[in-house]
Parts: sequence; structure tokens; C-alpha cells
Amino acid sequence: MSSAARSVWAKSPNERGEWLPLWQHMDDSADVAGQLFDEWLSRNVVDLIAAEFAGDVVMARTACRFLAGVHDIGKATPAFAVQHTLLGQQMSGLGLFTPAHKNELMERERAHHTVTGHHIFKRWLRDRGWPGRAAEAWAVVLGGHHGTPPEPVDLDCTPRAYPKLYGEGLWCDVWDELLERQAGRTGAVEHLEKWADVKFSQQAQVLQTGLVILADWIASNEELFPFHADDLPHVTDRTDRARRALRSLRLPVPWRAALPHTTTEELFTRRFAFPDGATPRPVQASTVDVAGEMSEPGLLVVEAPMGEGKTEAALAAAEILASRWGAGGLFVALPTQATSDAMFARVVDWLDAIGADHQQIGGSIMLAHGKKQFNRLFRGFVSAGRTREIDRDQQVGGNRRRKEPAHRVVAHSWLTGRKKAQLANFTIGTIDQLLFAGLKARHLMLRHLALAGKVVVIDEIHAYDAYMNSYLLRVLTWLGAYRVPVVALSATLPGYRRRELVEAYRRGRARAVSGTADDVGASDAEATGSNAETTGATGEIDGDIGYPVLTWTDGNDVHTRVAEPSGRGTSVHVDALECDEHGDDSASLIAILRDKLSGGGTALVVRNTVNRVLATAEWLEDEFPGEITVTHARFITADRVRNDERLLDLFGSPSRAVHRPTRHIVVSSQVVEQSLDVDFDLLVTDLAPIDLVLQRMGRLHRHQRGVDQTDRPAKLRTARTYIGGTDMSRDPPALEPVAARYVYDAHVLYRAAAVLTPRLGGVVELPADIAPLVQRAYGGEPVGPDSWQEAMAGAEQTSRESSRRREDKAGHFQINDPAKPGKAIVGWITASAGEADEEAQGQGQVRDGAPSLEAMLVQRSAAGVLHTPSWLAEEGGREIPADDVPPDDLAEVMAACAIRLPLTFSNADAEEELWSATPPSWEHSHLIFRLPALVVDEHGWAEINGRRVRYTAARGLEVFADDGG
Repeated sequence: MSSAARSVWAKSPNERGEWLPLWQHMDDSADVAGQLFDEWLSRNVVDLIAAEFAGDVVMARTACRFLAGVHDIGKATPAFAVQHTLLGQQMSGLGLFTPAHKNELMERERAHHTVTGHHIFKRWLRDRGWPGRAAEAWAVVLGGHHGTPPEPVDLDCTPRAYPKLYGEGLWCDVWDELLERQAGRTGAVEHLEKWADVKFSQQAQVLQTGLVILADWIASNEELFPFHADDLPHVTDRTDRARRALRSLRLPVPWRAALPHTTTEELFTRRFAFPDGATPRPVQASTVDVAGEMSEPGLLVVEAPMGEGKTEAALAAAEILASRWGAGGLFVALPTQATSDAMFARVVDWLDAIGADHQQIGGSIMLAHGKKQFNRLFRGFVSAGRTREIDRDQQVGGNRRRKEPAHRVVAHSWLTGRKKAQLANFTIGTIDQLLFAGLKARHLMLRHLALAGKVVVIDEIHAYDAYMNSYLLRVLTWLGAYRVPVVALSATLPGYRRRELVEAYRRGRARAVSGTADDVGASDAEATGSNAETTGATGEIDGDIGYPVLTWTDGNDVHTRVAEPSGRGTSVHVDALECDEHGDDSASLIAILRDKLSGGGTALVVRNTVNRVLATAEWLEDEFPGEITVTHARFITADRVRNDERLLDLFGSPSRAVHRPTRHIVVSSQVVEQSLDVDFDLLVTDLAPIDLVLQRMGRLHRHQRGVDQTDRPAKLRTARTYIGGTDMSRDPPALEPVAARYVYDAHVLYRAAAVLTPRLGGVVELPADIAPLVQRAYGGEPVGPDSWQEAMAGAEQTSRESSRRREDKAGHFQINDPAKPGKAIVGWITASAGEADEEAQGQGQVRDGAPSLEAMLVQRSAAGVLHTPSWLAEEGGREIPADDVPPDDLAEVMAACAIRLPLTFSNADAEEELWSATPPSWEHSHLIFRLPALVVDEHGWAEINGRRVRYTAARGLEVFADDGG
């Protein structure tokens, strides 16, 4: 290699004067990409990339190494070289003229090395006979390797338009020299002519870019890849550098699922500790059967009642699908942080059981939500993962003692942070983490690379509004294009939503298979298969198609299968609370609770807003002193964790709640709907969408307590639900105004009332009535009396307009569906939202409405001393320095006191007021720098925006009127 080419620098000198030549970084990056391809990529991702080359895996590996090897060619320009004077002048001395100062290059900021690299590589390919479209689709990988594919306006900075930024003469020769070295070294030179005819799909461009980003990050680590001390190092081919680096990094290998040859019964016994003699329920067995029958990866939707074991069915199916299609991990998406925490523990137990069968699990796990640091189980995995840090390995050296790990996985230290966390083998997190894959954001290709190698399980898939569902459908289309197996779970899925999910996945699958996704709809596929039931002459899968039911895609076909009921059931007697002329149901509620709880028992009262929760709890406390518990979303994190644990201890399963209170009432917001396995004797619920009413009913008589529930108080052995929050005697019903305007859609509430009204004074049979009620409430047929229709029609029109606005709004920051093969991903994330963020502000990117303001609650004593809340069981009342950065152990306690404030305080004035009360030194703590302080006095009182607020451990945060009343 010429001296000029050897002089081009990639990494500027360190404190010892050592530097890294570009040729070395190119070699290292190519070699790392090869190692990642061989050892880290899952088989299904390898197959996806190889499909671009007619299934030739060797050729696919060569392409990956080549693209990684050339990714930084844009650094061989004056625009980049001028950033270091000494190295730039050394290059000038060897014929590569580089100005002495940056200001000598006008508009240098336009020539970022990603843009120059895109153009240099595209020009090199064009010189070898490549069509412009094909060259663009490969060059965009270089252009996007910093996390953002170039915009069309970026690419206006061409070598012809800005020759001084690119260089001329010898510079062009050096480009050719460096690129030809990589083409020869990786073996790409043998395939360039063939590759000119490849229509590089957008899916492959995204995955290749993600792999190049990872290879670049690893090859840029000086601890792994030492710099050179010589002024002009000689070129050597050191492939051992990458091998040694990857051994030190110890990235987890893919999960290699290998099912034991066993029956479904034995599989469930081994994976989920089924007791002797227990057998999987019919829907579980059917899910396993379908996972084994599918002829290609697809979408499997499982609809079954609450408590039927859908989670176990999904995990069993995931293992089968991973073993069949080569997925290297699992992503489980759930509605809330609480459900994610609960699922995390279950997945860990499942992985431990798999590991006992000597499967290669891979070793890395991630809990993905903004409060993961407060999950004790996950924190244990983080501690275990720290032993994998490179510098820790170096420090421990030969003194490291080996011992049997407590679990089969750890939280790998390198796979942490916003950009890399999704790359862990097993990720359990909130739905936001999945929806971010549809958001225009930097480093989006890493999220896609992570998802493409996994089986994806989506729990409670019915639980998302029009805005979030728009993102979900977009993500499903990309998952279909990546041929990712997806298992979606729901107890109450409307038929139209089922159809949308199937259509979205099939749209992506069609793009992957034929390059077109035109006119894909569920109605064009006939439902077929053994024991499957066609749902209409054209295979329509909308509406009531049976229950429990499985719906799945299999190539061009859509199949359905109705599973046998398990035999478990609950007859729920339903009535409505009476309301006075003001719509107040309090007198009726008190009378019912007095009567039904006269012999003891437990009741759950669910209100649709926190204000109603607090108001209800206040007057119930007067009637039932000492027997009321409040739970809602306005507690600090530490108190929410404590509240959830207490609810499980008192009202959980018989194996946990061994000492149920004699009489107790829990007043709750929606937080109790899905996140907790709690069991009550009586339910009172505000009117809500029918699927949520049914979910709330799932907390009623959830477990068997004695034969025919005889261990429950005599008056409560029959399951009863009372509907409140709406005057059901009015014509049409008088909806609770705040819930109908701000919480739920009035149209959906009217339809829920319409299908429930005929059941008042009667019975809802669970699970038999779930599907009929849900499909009627969400179907297109009119429901309710004629006298309701005018009000319902107006609400429906408002609902449709709102849904259109939400979907349009969601589309502003949403990526497009995959385009036809051969089109470059230039401008893929135009109008980017920046970095996707798992904190409260980031969730606002994929959730409608303003993100709620999050603060940390601290107390100020009468003497003016700041301290942690006095009621905390651990570290309560600990003094906090106002002039110094809190130590990490104290900052962790402070972070655990984070609270989401009501939307009334989601404004700049409130935020500024809170920050003004926050000691500036606290912003230097990496644990709390994002959180302003809500400082309350020793009695919990504070003021925000002129509004009095009070926090107590029993009631959470209360907001009072401006006059303090």
C-alpha cells in the first residue's frame, strides 16, 4: 500500500501519541463483522441476508464484511483529515493536500464522513458498471452508519460540487486503493459483477447498516483494538485482533432452541413445573400444535379467557418457533411496567427450565422500561453481568473464581443503554419498546436488527388506542417483512382489530416474498387447515369466529381454529348502582357494601380517574374506618412497589395470600386491571369499554377458594359485579363526564352500556360471553334502544374524527412500510424524533398526548433540612445534601421517589417552578439528573402553579382546588 494511503487517519492520537490508520480500522471493522456474522447473528437473520444472494450464506458473509470494511472511506477526505493538524500535515507531506486550519474549507460541516463515504463508494461502484439505483442501495449503508441514513438534501454535497472538501488527484487514487484492498481482502472482488444485479431490499439495507454500526463501535474501542505508535505503520493483515477482541468482549451467542423429543404434556411439565397429573388446557395444546404445523414464520393470534394460561402457551410456542426458524432470542411486550416486571420473573423461571435441558440459551436478558433499576431481580442480573466487563476481566485475571450461576442468563454489561439494550437475547419490556421500531429515530436500524432475530410475543394486544395501534400495525408490517414469528395474546380482542393485525403482518410478508404488498387483506385468503373453521365464504376473520380461538397466517393463507373450552367458568351476576339526580352513586355503593360485606369479605372498587378514586376512598373510610386501601398511578415508585406487594400478600392467589383480611375494600384506578394476580369476593366498577369491564371481572372469584367457593363469606359465594359511574336508568345513559371526555371514547362507552344493559339483573357467563359481548360492542351493527341512537351517532362521528386525527398525528414520526426491493433507504427517518427514549418524555413519542411531567419527591423538615420521605421502610428520613452531588446510594433512593404528575402540571411553568426548587448540584448525578424535585413539607404539603398538593403514603398525590379546599 502506498505511503499516502497508509497516512490516512481514522482515530486521532491518544495521550501516548498513538493513532489508528484508516486501513487498520477498515480491516478491524471487516473482521469484526465477520465474527459477528459467524458467532452472534441468529440463523434467521443470516438467512434473511442470504436471501438477497439467492440463499448463498458465504456470499452474504462476504457482503457484510465488505460493507463494514469500507464504511469509513469518507474519512479519506480533506474535510475529515483537517480535524487533526499534525496528522493532516503528515498527509499533506505525502501528497494528500490538507489545509492547516478548518476555516480554510468553506461549508466543511456539509461533508460529514458518512455523506462523503456514501458518494465515494457509490462513485467507485458506478465506475465498475453498477447501475445508479443499485449503487445507491449499497452506498446508503455507509451513509447511515452513524445511525441516520442520509437525507436527499445531505447528498447534494457531491465530489463534483465540493471538490475541495473531497480532494482531487491523489485523493481519488487513495480511495481506489483502500476500497480495492477491502474488496480483495474480503473476497468481494469475485462477486461485484453479480452484485450489480441484486435488488437490495430495504430490509437488508437496514440489517446491514445495523451490523456495520455494531462492528464500527466494537472496532473503535481502543481497549480492544490498540492504536499504533509508529508515524507510518506498515500494513499487516492482523485478523487475530478481531478474534482476540471478541473473546474479551464475550458477547452472548444466539439462543439455539432445540426441543426435546417429548409430548406437549411433558413439555409443559418440564418448562412450567406442572404438578403430576396436570395437563395443558385445550388452548395451550392447540397453540403448541399450530406452532409446530406452520409451514413458515407467521403471526399467531391467541384469544382465550383470563387465567387460561396464555403466557405459558406463548412461551411454549416461542420455543417451538425459535427451534424451527432459527430465532436467536425472544421479545415480550406488555402494557405496563408492572406487567413487565411480573413477566420478567416468569421468563427467568422458563429460561432456567430450558437451561436444565442443556440448550444453548445465549446468556443475556434485559428488562426494558424506565423503572427497571428498581426491579430487584433485574438488579441482580446486572450485578452478575458486570463480571463480563472488559476491564473487570482484566482486573480479576487469573484470580477469578468460577461458581455455578444462580440463573442461566445475565444482563450483559455491554448490551445496556438506549441503543444496545434491545440486542440482548431475551428482552421483556413495555409495549413502547416495540413501538419504537416504527418511530423515526436515530439508530432505528439497531432496534430492527434486534427484533429480526427474535420471536416476538405481544400480550394484551387489544389494549392500545388508535394512536398506538397505528404504530403497532406499522411494526407488524416490518416484522412480517423480516419473517419474524409473532405471537399475540388477548382475552378480549375485537374482530376488526384481529383483521387489522393479520393484514398488517401479511402486507410485510408479501413485500419480503414477492416485492409487492398491494391489495393484501384478510378477506382474500381462505381459512383452511386441519380442525380449522372457515369464517365465511371468503375467509372473513372479522367478528365472532368462536372462542377460545387461534388465528394464524401461513404463507398466503389465513387459518383459524376454535379450541375446546377448558371447563373453567364463572357466572357473574351483574347489576347497576343507582345514581341520584346529580349522577352520584355513593349512597348506592355504601348500601351495597354494607349489605354484602356484613359477614366479612373483600371488595374491589374500580374508578376511572384518580380523583374519583380519592373521593370514593374518603367517604368509604368514614363508613369502614381502617378497612380501605387506595391504589392508583400517583404514588412514588417505592410506594407503588410496596402497594403491589401488599395487594398480592392480602388478595393474591391462595398459595400467597394465606391470611386474607376479614373485611377490606380496595379502591383502585385502572392499575389493577392487568398487572396483578389479585382475587376479590365482590367487584364494583365504573362503566368502561366492554373489554376492560371483562378484564376487571377477571379479578372477581379469580381463584377457587373451597369447593364451590365455600371458603368465601356466605353472601359472596356468588360472583357479583355492580356497574357504577354512569346512570344506567337514564335514556340514554348519563356518562361520567370526565371519563367520557378525557379517559375513554364516549362512543365506546355507549356501546358497552348497550351490550351490558340486557344483562343487568342477570348473568354474564365467563368465558362463554366474552366473545359475543366484545364483538357486539365493537362490531358495526347498531346496538341499544332506538332512543339512544341519536346520542350514539353523534358520539360515533366524534370518535371517527378523533381516530383519524390520532392516526394522522401518529404518521408524522412513523417510518413507511418497506418499499420495493432496490430502493435505497435515503431519507428513511426524515423528520426524525431524535433518539427514542424509554423515560416518560420518550414514551410520549409513541403515545398520544403530552408526556406527563415526572419529578422526585423529597421532604423538607421544619428546620429546613432536605431528606428522603420519612415513611420509607429503608433509608427513610435520610438527609440529602443541598450543595453537593448526592452519592449514588442516596441518589438511588431519591430516584425511587419519582412520581408522574397529573397532566394539569405538564406545562413549562410547572416544570420551571420545580427545577427552581431543585439544588443545581443534583443535576450532576447520573441517576437523577432528569428529575426536578417536588419538595413537600413534613406533612406532605406543597404548591405547584398556585395549586395546593399533598402527598401521603396512604393516598398518594392529591391536588386541591386553588382555594385549598
